[in-house]
Amino acid sequence: MTDEHEETTPGGGSDGLWRWLVGGLLGGAVVLALLVAAYAIGHNRGEDAARATSPATTAPATTEPAATTPATTTTPPSTTTTTPPPETAPIEATPALVARGKTLFADDGCAACHSLSGAAGAGPALDGAAGRTVELDDGTSVTADDAYLERSLIDPDAQIVKGYGAGIMSAAVAGHTFADNPDDVGALVAFIKSQK
Repeated sequence: MTDEHEETTPGGGSDGLWRWLVGGLLGGAVVLALLVAAYAIGHNRGEDAARATSPATTAPATTEPAATTPATTTTPPSTTTTTPPPETAPIEATPALVARGKTLFADDGCAACHSLSGAAGAGPALDGAAGRTVELDDGTSVTADDAYLERSLIDPDAQIVKGYGAGIMSAAVAGHTFADNPDDVGALVAFIKSQK
């Protein structure tokens, strides 16, 4: 009699548990595949843009100096220094600007690397990022004010957050030309500031 009862129970026995476990594993695999695909799309988009904008390397032309050319003096090569970003006015996080930043954040694939919930990712989490002290990989600390956030978008490798690698974000944002789109940069900064 007990055998008949188990057979007539819907999803009875361990069969229902197995279905639940397999369904959960499949659902998790789909979510993971979507995250990996989003990251790959953003990463490849950045690599393609970096290749398209990088200057072609050519062999230097060599010429024989003419016999009548006077001797020239050479000057030592100048050393380049990183110039600090220009002072910018604080960005007011208006609802319209935050909404525009949220759209850019979603459309540009930022969520593939940056969490809004504090979870670890390929890039730093952005919840509560604005205004906090950020430790950099060179051992210094900076405050994540508007100027820092803007520079992090325009020149991502200028100041690398400790624990993260150079080149990742610069490759991902290479095609976005943030330096030429201050309105997009301002909208993204406003969105980041809205994440408490």
